[in-house]
Amino acid sequence: MPFRPRWLAAPVFVLVALLATPLTPTSAQSDPFDAEISKAQDQVTATRAQAHAASARLESAAAQRQAVEARVVAVEARVAELAIQIPALKSQIEELRRVLETRAVALYSIGGPAALYGPISFTPSLKAVRRRILADAAARQDNATVKKIEGVLVQLSEAERQLAVEKSTLAAQQAELVQLEASLAAQQVELDRRVAAANAALERAQALGALRARGEPMLGPTILTAAQMAAWVRAKKYRTNLQTSIEDLAAIYVSEGTSEGLRADLAFAQSVIETGGFASAPDNNFAGLGWCDSCAYGTRFPTPRDGVRAQVQHLKNYADKTSRAANLAHPPSPYWYSADPVSAARKFDTFFAKGWAPTWTDMGSGNWATDRNYSGKVLKVYADMVAFARTGSL
Repeated sequence: MPFRPRWLAAPVFVLVALLATPLTPTSAQSDPFDAEISKAQDQVTATRAQAHAASARLESAAAQRQAVEARVVAVEARVAELAIQIPALKSQIEELRRVLETRAVALYSIGGPAALYGPISFTPSLKAVRRRILADAAARQDNATVKKIEGVLVQLSEAERQLAVEKSTLAAQQAELVQLEASLAAQQVELDRRVAAANAALERAQALGALRARGEPMLGPTILTAAQMAAWVRAKKYRTNLQTSIEDLAAIYVSEGTSEGLRADLAFAQSVIETGGFASAPDNNFAGLGWCDSCAYGTRFPTPRDGVRAQVQHLKNYADKTSRAANLAHPPSPYWYSADPVSAARKFDTFFAKGWAPTWTDMGSGNWATDRNYSGKVLKVYADMVAFARTGSL
């Protein structure tokens, strides 16, 4: 159905006279708006601290990863050196072995053992002794060199094996740190989102607090409990005509109002005016939605919660110029906006009077109702409920 200002049609019970000034629920209790601002500030502080801690963890992980990557580079460089040194040593060993073999062949080719040592003599010549000594010394020197190089080769091969193990370990650490960084980065994004949300909540709470200078804000914390509101209705001895108990209905108001950040107790007070103390709420319509001077009937809602939800969402549209269907706790009411979800969302988002009534003193004179005294009547009912909750008497 097309959107239009709410016109009062059915007569309602005028409960009390006008309330000229904004109300303060009770001086004995702490101001709920101040409490909400304080809570929002605490949330901002906490989320910022979490974001700083996450940033520190991310920086630490990045530093660890860089250190591991530097070590990987060093290990790879050492492995590359060994890849050159080890083949060179192996080649040197083979060359020495060839020298030994060549020397042995040369000594043998001179004349074999007989030529080398000559006939058996009990008085060998000095030349033969020197030849034998020099040959033995050279052989021992070459053998010692081969063994020394082989020992170095063993050490280098072991170093190569250890470096391969370290490289594998570092690769695993590197993969873990990359994964950790990705996880921490995702956490950082989420915490940044929470910080932004907390800052927005703080700004909203501060804005609502500033609105109190103009009147009772539509949005904000609900002050009265469901039990207090229901007790006031019973104390007034209203003859309610509902599909549920007044206690259950009050609880629905608190639930729906809280979910949308709307002051449920003031919405409840509005319904008292609209229904004459809940004596006339046909089809769970507690706020006169759809009624007009020429309308035969208003909008019909199948359950009490459906009626309250539509009322709360419509009040939020009047109160908050930034309200969007995508940000509602529940999809726009199919009974009030449209049965088609896409159309319902479009109608909610394009409501012509969006944000025209941020305070209850802005209601009336075309906003929801034509009655210029509409807001005063609602606020007086609210003041009565607050006084009853404080004193226990009407």
